[in-house]
Amino acid sequence: MTSKAQIPKGWRQVRLGDVAEVNPRRPRLSVADDTPVTFLPMAAIAESSQGILTRESRPYYEVSTGYTYFEEDDFLFSKITPCLQNGKHTLATGLRGGFGFGTTEFHVVRASPNLAAPFMFRALTQAHVIDRCAKSFTGTAGQQRIQPETLKDIPILLPPLPEQRAIAAVLDSIDDAIEGAESAIAATRQLRDSLLHDLLTRGVPGWHTEWKDVPGLGTIPAGWEVVRLGEDVSHVGSGVTPRGGKSAYTASGITFLRSQNVHFDGLRLDDVAYIPPEIDNSMSRSRVQPDDVLLNITGASIGRCTVAPHSLGPANVNQHVCIIRTTDKFNSHFVWKWLSTPRSQREIDDIQTGQSRQGLNYQQVRQLTIARPSRAEQDSIVGILGKVDETLDRAREERDGLQLLKESTADALLMGRVRV
Repeated sequence: MTSKAQIPKGWRQVRLGDVAEVNPRRPRLSVADDTPVTFLPMAAIAESSQGILTRESRPYYEVSTGYTYFEEDDFLFSKITPCLQNGKHTLATGLRGGFGFGTTEFHVVRASPNLAAPFMFRALTQAHVIDRCAKSFTGTAGQQRIQPETLKDIPILLPPLPEQRAIAAVLDSIDDAIEGAESAIAATRQLRDSLLHDLLTRGVPGWHTEWKDVPGLGTIPAGWEVVRLGEDVSHVGSGVTPRGGKSAYTASGITFLRSQNVHFDGLRLDDVAYIPPEIDNSMSRSRVQPDDVLLNITGASIGRCTVAPHSLGPANVNQHVCIIRTTDKFNSHFVWKWLSTPRSQREIDDIQTGQSRQGLNYQQVRQLTIARPSRAEQDSIVGILGKVDETLDRAREERDGLQLLKESTADALLMGRVRV
């Protein structure tokens, strides 16, 4: 609870149950059985509190029993552990006839006249509220749920109604900007995918006038050679998991890349492991060099690949990540982009081995098919795609910056440290 000295002037601290109904009683409805009504399954709710993805319509008779009833501007708060923590909750808006139905795994919270629904939504999706609820789950593992009493006891700092609406409007404007950044990211990805397809099937515009059909690859420029990847690599190999497994990892040291770190859009190092120098010394053949192509060769992420950046620093890999070190006939970024294409991924799927687990061996990696344009054209293709990737990175940075702005602004406004 917030001390009286911390409550902004003109505000008051209340329990949610004092200003909102939790799971209000459903009214009697006079609706014909075949009337289309809004239905929201859990899958219709976006993660991270970003709203409703889709609004289904179903005839009233299908959903009139066995589902949760809610009305326009009710807050749908997920009861269950993973959905709550992933932000699967939203304001119910855009409902046919002002009401709808959905999964029973929602609590319905309905604001009173002195609580603006958009403000309620912002207050209840704050990280400290989610954490408080997560600590109050009841039930067995995997079936834990939040009880209505937990929601009713949530403390809320309540400003006057006009200020509630103003706070919600400020945060809505940031959400609009985030949505714009997401749209820019989606459009840039689409452009990149289109360019990737065109450049790896037709080559650089204006460089070719003749074409050939290659079984398994389709149409490519007539001047491109088709080779096995192993013809132009100086090293293919991977490492091992150190003796002792995770117990051998350290808080710092040599970066140790695993399959979860390798993604098509680059390395993700938020959960990277480290090994001490003495273990790295015993695994010298699997040390990563700048511009090495890294390819996942086992497990569900088989085929995922990227290139080791120059900024990575000393690094090694385990047995699930294969290092492909090319000769100067290949631009490693061209190899990365080629292996990322659907046709290369299909080839990997077709040749993988293993009964209970997917896997590629080094010989199979060497046998992968790849087109080999001139080195100059490879460099040009990589340069074109690199410009698009830079644009995509800037859009992601903008989106991430807006997310941080939203978090800090929401905290300041909802705690009354900044007034509007």
